[in-house]
Amino acid sequence: MENHLRLRDLLLLICAPVLVLILCSCGEVIQIPDDAEALLPDHVLASILTTSTTVGTTTTVTIDPAWQEHTLENYNGRNGVVIQGVPHYTQFTSYYTACESFASVSVLQYFGVDIDIERFVDQYLPKASYPDVGKDGEMHGASPWEFFIGDPRDPGGFGCYNTAISKAINKIADGLAKPLNGYSIDKLCSDFIDKGQPVIFWGTIYMQHPYVSEFHWILPDGTLYEFVNPEHALVLIGYDDDYYYFCDSMSGNDITPYYRKAVEAAYEGLSKQAVVIDPLILEAMPQDLRVPKEPAAEIAEEENGREAA
Repeated sequence: MENHLRLRDLLLLICAPVLVLILCSCGEVIQIPDDAEALLPDHVLASILTTSTTVGTTTTVTIDPAWQEHTLENYNGRNGVVIQGVPHYTQFTSYYTACESFASVSVLQYFGVDIDIERFVDQYLPKASYPDVGKDGEMHGASPWEFFIGDPRDPGGFGCYNTAISKAINKIADGLAKPLNGYSIDKLCSDFIDKGQPVIFWGTIYMQHPYVSEFHWILPDGTLYEFVNPEHALVLIGYDDDYYYFCDSMSGNDITPYYRKAVEAAYEGLSKQAVVIDPLILEAMPQDLRVPKEPAAEIAEEENGREAA
């Protein structure tokens, strides 16, 4: 989810000497303190990258009831589990604010569903207009729990939450997506990651500490919605004693590790929400909704190449 940054806030950021400013693809200026908890030591990141280049290209994606076969225990010699073969996309080109859609497409393709980012955004994702000023002088808009607010192709798009994404996925097959609220990350790992099932996960960009911004609007039911910044959706694929591992559309790497403590704070700040795929519905899907013979990971590589061209 993305935010229209006010000019006053932007000026404050520009003048702050202790912050590095990054104009991110999610349509907002991101603040990363020099000592940000989520950032990894260089030697750890280098170790992860030594094998990440093969991830997402070596596993042929099929509908397989034994998804545990896609997991790799003791990843890089560490005590944990990382799911292999989840297609990785980046949102640095024409789908600037489509993190929720990219995460959904990655997970669906991993499970063998024939889908791509364009069809997901255009045919399935529920969308609503940007908030606007009403007759009462207040900002009014739709709920991100029901719709993507704005345009996923627009750098100023806001985003959506897990019930909106579940609604989109369930247009493909009724009951295919299950929204989860209030799960601990440990439970997500034991119930799904250990079984080879990646999880669509809401946190923040680069697992920065979440905060309530000044931007807010009134929902159709009259309640006030306050924007939590800098919201981001990505795919939880693994864990060990120190890190959680993600397929992150804001990263150029197939596997991105973040410190557990930073992830837990980001997850809690975004209401502990996630989406998982129901394997029973998945196995009952008709063949014309299955992925073509070409491995989904290779499809992801080709689509990323077309986006960059």
